[in-house]
Amino acid sequence: MRQVVVARNAGLCKGVERALSLAFEAKDKPVYLLGNIVHNERIIADLENAGCQVISEEEIPSVTSGTIVIRAHGVSPVVYEKIKKQNVTVIDATCQFVKKIHDIVSEYDKKGYRVIIIGDPNHPEVIGTKGYAENCVVLDSVEKANSIDFDDNFNYLAVCQSTFSENSANIILNHLKKRLKSLAIKQTICYTTKERQVEAKSISCTCDAVLVIGSRSSSNTAKLVDICKENCDKVYLIQTPEDAKEIDFSKIQKIGVTAGASTPKELIMEVLSGMSNENEVTLQNTENEMTEATAPVAAAAVETKESKPTSKKITTMDDVMASTSFGVKEGMRVKVTVIRSDETGVYVSGLKLGKKDGFIAADRLTDGEYKPEDFPAGMEFTAIVVPNTNGNKDYIALDKRKYDEVEEMDKALLDSVFELKIDKAVDKGGLLGKKGSYTVFIPVSHIELHRVADEDLQSYVGKKLLVKKLPDKKGEEGTEVKRHRIVASHKEVLIAEKKAAREKAEQEWQEKKAREEEEKKAIFEANRDRFEVNNVVPGTVKRFAEFGAFVNVYGFDCLAPKTELSWIKGQAPADVLEIGKEYEFVIIKVDPENYKVSLSYKLLQKRPYEIAQEKYPVGTIVTGTVQTIVNFGAFISIEPGVDGLVHVSNISDKRLNSPADVLKVGDVVQAKVIRFEDNRMALSIKDAQAPAEGEAQETTEKRVRSTSRPAQERRGKKPANDEVSKEEQEIVENFGATETVSNNILGDLLKDFTPSDENK
Repeated sequence: MRQVVVARNAGLCKGVERALSLAFEAKDKPVYLLGNIVHNERIIADLENAGCQVISEEEIPSVTSGTIVIRAHGVSPVVYEKIKKQNVTVIDATCQFVKKIHDIVSEYDKKGYRVIIIGDPNHPEVIGTKGYAENCVVLDSVEKANSIDFDDNFNYLAVCQSTFSENSANIILNHLKKRLKSLAIKQTICYTTKERQVEAKSISCTCDAVLVIGSRSSSNTAKLVDICKENCDKVYLIQTPEDAKEIDFSKIQKIGVTAGASTPKELIMEVLSGMSNENEVTLQNTENEMTEATAPVAAAAVETKESKPTSKKITTMDDVMASTSFGVKEGMRVKVTVIRSDETGVYVSGLKLGKKDGFIAADRLTDGEYKPEDFPAGMEFTAIVVPNTNGNKDYIALDKRKYDEVEEMDKALLDSVFELKIDKAVDKGGLLGKKGSYTVFIPVSHIELHRVADEDLQSYVGKKLLVKKLPDKKGEEGTEVKRHRIVASHKEVLIAEKKAAREKAEQEWQEKKAREEEEKKAIFEANRDRFEVNNVVPGTVKRFAEFGAFVNVYGFDCLAPKTELSWIKGQAPADVLEIGKEYEFVIIKVDPENYKVSLSYKLLQKRPYEIAQEKYPVGTIVTGTVQTIVNFGAFISIEPGVDGLVHVSNISDKRLNSPADVLKVGDVVQAKVIRFEDNRMALSIKDAQAPAEGEAQETTEKRVRSTSRPAQERRGKKPANDEVSKEEQEIVENFGATETVSNNILGDLLKDFTPSDENK
C-alpha cells in the first residue's frame, strides 16, 4: 500500500480566509477587489461569479459607489487616501501580520532609520510596505545587497516580507550584519509561513515525491516548490486535479502533499480524491492521529465553532473520502461501478460511497424491462442517493431511473428558454423563483445586460422573465438533486435576442444590398453606351465622403474621387461642389464587371497655371510668399493653387551660393512674371526692382555681353569687340526685351544659337 503524507498546515491561512469572508459578505454592492485578493485563479473566479470585480489602483477614481476591498497584502498610505476620496464603503482586509510590518516600518522611519525590506520587489505586499518609509530599499538576494552603497552614518532597520523564504531571509540578514554598523532586525515572517516551510522541508526529505498544490502565480506556493526541490527530485506543482492524474505514481511508495496559503480546501480534496484508494493517508507529525479542528486538509476542514479532538485514524483514502465533508447525503449524484447484478437489482461501488457498497433495486434501474445481463460487472453510470427503505443498512440505496429523469429534465431546461415569475430578491445579490419543483436563482450579474444595483432588485419581484439554465459549475458528483436548484440567466436570453436581431438586420441589409445591386446593374446596362471613357456627362451631387463625392449620372451612382475634384491640393469635396447641384463631369474609368464608373470634375476646369497666365501675363509684377527654398531657387506662393519658381540666378544681381543667403520661408517678396513653361510660372525678383532712369539700356547691354561671351568663347570664337552681335540683338528684340533681360531667359534663348558665316 502506497503512503500519502499530508502537511497539517496546507491550505488557506487565516489572513486569506478573513479577506475572502469579508469580500463575500460585503453588503454595499457592487464589490470591487483592489487587485487579486489571493493568488489563486479558482478563488478569483468564484469571487467574480459572486459579483465581485477586480480593479487596479489606476481604476480607483472610476468607482463611485459600492465597496472597495483592500486585499490581505495591504496597500500604501497614498493608496489609502486615494480610496477615501471616493466616498465609498472601504473594507480593509489587510492581514494582521502585514499591518504589524507597516507599523514597525512607519515607527522606525519617523526615528530616522533607513528601511531594508527583504522580499520580492514585485510582490504587492512589498510594494505597499515601501509606502510607509521615505528611505527604503528592497533586497531579494545577497547579490542585490552587494550592489547597494550603504551609508554608515545612518541606522538601518531590516524587516521581511511575511511570506518570504526564512532560509533565504537568514542568508541576507547574516550578510547585512557583517556590512552595517547599526542594524535593527525585526522578524516579520508569518509563523504559519514558517511552519508551512518547515513541514515542506520535512516531507520532501522523507518522501519519494511531493505534490505542491497551488497557483503558479502564488509567491508562497513557489517558495514551497523551491524548498521541496532542495531535498526531493520529484516535485510537482499541481494547479488542477488533472495535473495530478497525469503523474505516474506506479514506482513511488511515499507521496508528500502540501499546499500554499492561497490554495482552497476544495482543490486539495479534489486532488486527494482523484488518487487511488489503495493509499495509506497520514498527517505530518501526527502519528496517524487527527482532529477536525487541526486537520483542515485530510478531513476537509469541518467548519464548526466547537470542534473536539477525536482519536480516529486516517489510514486509507477511503477514510478520507468518508470524512464528514464527504459524507453520503440523500439526493447526491454518485458515479458508481457495477460489482454484480441479480434478479433483485444491481450492487455497485463508488469512491463517494466510502466503505459501503450501494444497491439499486430492479424497479429503480430503468423505465423498461430490467434484465441483469444489461448491467455487467465493470459497467459505470451515475445514480442518485435515495432513502433506504428496504431495511438493509449494509448498503446505500441508489436510484438510476430518477437520475436519468432529472438529467433529461436538466437537459431540456438547459437547451430551452422558459418563463419564470420572480418571487423574491435575495440580499446576496440575485432573484429567486419557482419552476415546477425547481427553485431557480438568477445571480445579479445575469439579470440584465448591464449591472443591476442591489437597491433595484425589489423592482423585479412579481415580474416574469424569460430565462435559460446555466451549466453547473461543478461536476455531476456532489450536487444534491433533492433540493432541485437551478441557476439561470435572463442576460443570456437578452444576448441571444440581441444576436438574433442583429442577424436579422444583417440578413435584411444583405437582401437590400442585393436588390440595390440588381437595380444598379439594370441602370448600368441601360446606359452602357453613355458610360465610356472621355464622355462628358451631367451629374447631380448626392453626398460627400472623405475620399470623394458620389454623383448621380442618368440615375446611376458614380464616384468622383477627391483627387479628381480640384487642381488645388488638399481641398475637401465640399469646398468644390455643392450637394444637390448639377455639374458636368468627364468619365475617366469604367469597370463594367463590377459596375463602377469614376468621374473627374477638374479635367473640365482650367488649370491653375492657365488661370494665372490670364490673370498674370508676362511682365506683371506680383506679390507672394516664399513657400519652399531649394538649391536651385525658391517657390513663391501667389495665391491658393498658384505659385512660381524664382531661379537662383533671378534672385539678386549679386552671385549667390544659395537662395537661403537672402531669402527665408515666409518672406513676402515682389517678383516679375518672365514666362510660363511646363505648367509653371517663372519669376524674377531682381527684375521686379525697377532700374534707375538711364541705366536700363546699359544694364541690358552688360547682361547680353556677359551672357553671350562665354558661349562664343566655348566655341573658340571671340567677338571683335564687347558689343552685342546683330543676331543676338534681334533675338532679344523679338522677345520684347527692350530694357532689362534676365540672364536665365537670355541663356535659354541663345543656347541653340549659332552665329552666321557673315559674322565669323
